[in-house]
Amino acid sequence: MAAPVAAQPRLVMLDVGEGQAVLLQQGHRGVLVDVGHPGMSQRVLERLAALGVKQLDYMILTHLHPDHAGGYFRLREAFPRTPVLHSGQPLTRDVRPDLVRWVNDTLAQDPQRQLLRAGELMQWQGMTIEVLWPETFSGANLNRHSLVLLLRHAGLKLLLMGDADAVVEQTLLDQGKLPGDIDVLVAGHHGAKDATSEAFVARVRPRLALVSVNAGNIRGYPGEEVLQRLEAAGARVLRTDRHGELRLDLCSQKNDGRCAISVETAKAEKP
Repeated sequence: MAAPVAAQPRLVMLDVGEGQAVLLQQGHRGVLVDVGHPGMSQRVLERLAALGVKQLDYMILTHLHPDHAGGYFRLREAFPRTPVLHSGQPLTRDVRPDLVRWVNDTLAQDPQRQLLRAGELMQWQGMTIEVLWPETFSGANLNRHSLVLLLRHAGLKLLLMGDADAVVEQTLLDQGKLPGDIDVLVAGHHGAKDATSEAFVARVRPRLALVSVNAGNIRGYPGEEVLQRLEAAGARVLRTDRHGELRLDLCSQKNDGRCAISVETAKAEKP
């Protein structure tokens, strides 16, 4: 399924089944935040081509779990000059799954690798990307050291939580780093009940909440209590298992001088 090349910046949550890959796109250029698992690499490449992406300016890996970073090898072959950004979390030699170690070891030799840490700002196509987390490393928990990114564009705020859990959310709340009235939330940890806490939702109050998840998954994602919490806060929840690929045109029109988001889904919601 081809889509018109984005004239305005857009966010596309690719439907990669069990995993996550989020594309920021402006024209023929893109930034890919996470790349899905290895079995979805060809699908990711096909969707990038269908969406008109010819140049990836960055690949950002929120953390090295296979469902987020396992497609690195194939994407690196397709885009050999694209900088790959990640937190650089130190890992033990016995880290599991093995694919985590393989990606980590290969990244260490990647000449285009760059490290990101809390407080850093990136500018891309008029969009500001701020790294909120992690600040430091303590332990080997990959989800707890997932990159958390706050994107700002034309007055819009988009929050990408990676696989960060409620402990990370509370720390960011305590530090006063989370803004309210988020326009788009990419829910942490695929909507699992260990993230998207009540206090977190009460603070960010998202208008749209996106969940990347595969149908009938063995982990029971997303958690029913998480969905209820988001909906009770007024968020429209969109899920790749029900809606397929999610395309959000940022600032497709303006209401009272403020950018509005238009949403297109690959398929109608299943009953």
